Amino acid sequence: MRDRKEPLLKANGYVYNFDRMAYVNRVAKKAFSVEWVEEHTEDDLRRALDDPENDEWQLYLTARPSQSVLDAFLAEVNG
Repeated sequence: MRDRKEPLLKANGYVYNFDRMAYVNRVAKKAFSVEWVEEHTEDDLRRALDDPENDEWQLYLTARPSQSVLDAFLAEVNG
């Protein structure tokens, strides 16, 4: 993953969050779990990066977290 996908994420303003094991971009309001990135192709990632931004967070995850985990994440990133 790191050879092509990680530089692509970093070039698009994503920062790795060790606690959440996700790449997060607060400006774009998008987050990609490491698992999602590993399980999808580089083309899938490019398409997701190109998805239009909106006022709601877009989370690219392989499984939906519990509501309490989701609430804690959103509280953290919305600061």
